[in-house]
Amino acid sequence: MPPTLRLNTVLVTDDGPRYLVERKLGAGGFGTTYVGHRITKSGRLMALAKVCIKVCSSRKDWHGEAFFGELLADDPRVVRLRDAVVRTTGSGTSQRRKYILIFDFMDGGTVSDAVKRQDPRWTEARTRREIKALLTLLARLHDAGVTHRDLKPDNVYLRDGKLVLGDFGITKLDLDPRQSFAYALSPKFAPKEAVATWRWGQADDVFQVGLLAATLVSGRIWGTETVSASAISRLPVSDEFKSWIWHATGARSKRYWDAGDAAEALDALRRTSLAPGRAPRSLAGHGLVFTGAIDGLPRREASELARRSGAIVQSAVGDATTLVVVGRLRSDAAGANEGIKLFATRERLRRGQGIRVIGGDQFRRIVRSDTSANPVLA
Repeated sequence: MPPTLRLNTVLVTDDGPRYLVERKLGAGGFGTTYVGHRITKSGRLMALAKVCIKVCSSRKDWHGEAFFGELLADDPRVVRLRDAVVRTTGSGTSQRRKYILIFDFMDGGTVSDAVKRQDPRWTEARTRREIKALLTLLARLHDAGVTHRDLKPDNVYLRDGKLVLGDFGITKLDLDPRQSFAYALSPKFAPKEAVATWRWGQADDVFQVGLLAATLVSGRIWGTETVSASAISRLPVSDEFKSWIWHATGARSKRYWDAGDAAEALDALRRTSLAPGRAPRSLAGHGLVFTGAIDGLPRREASELARRSGAIVQSAVGDATTLVVVGRLRSDAAGANEGIKLFATRERLRRGQGIRVIGGDQFRRIVRSDTSANPVLA
């Protein structure tokens, strides 16, 4: 059972502040939480001094949260740690210690609470702004070799409408933060490969931020089993933001390396256009990918025409892709799969890969030109 405190207990810290335990909030695998209040020596409640008191399940969890609470004490995007207390009861062999943390009480609750209240869905602009702020904080941690590992809606709070990060119970500092052992994680919000291998990297923190972004704009909790290309394609946001969420939550090989990379992409993808541009004179030598339907020209026939014109037709956007032909996208699941190619194209353009984007009519003109210039293709 998680450790508990008696109601109306007074906690006295080494520095002098006193806190009254008022009522229980909840309990879980990492401890029990209470609503409390800072009080004067005479026992009077102090104004604007409501707190959250957490009794940790283990000394290890207590040390971790206390350490990171002190480390990030100056950051307004972190739930402020007020005090850390060790309370001893009994004596001799019956002596017991309880490891206690005291935080600011977050009246706005968590993102999970907001979903349960059925608060209005966030706009894309607001979500972008707040996700960027969270990534900026996370980048500070990643640059120091720290991974949070538990960025689920229950651990991200709201203060004055802004995202504030809390609960550093399983946060870890590691010399190899990209692939370190995960002694604990939340499977519902963890990448499947992390659950399978019990290894956690900075890209896995970004995965959880991607789920959080989708939660905010959809108004429902997104977990590992929720996220898919089809679900992302239905989000009420711009294509570039869909692309960002897809890469943040995709396979580890496609995911952003760390919070800094994800933050840079969040801004850069808005400036990355997929509007059809200048077409090449010929398809010869191009690594070509089709996405969407070209009216009046079945995919098999279009692929054959491209090959006869000298193109190398590819099934997915990759390192050798130099040309993407964009047709009419479908709105069903198949259309979502076609959209993945555009997500990948946008990200590769951001990273500097030389890919041209053209429309179906441009493709037809190039094929006709190739056929006219080379009778063998006719």
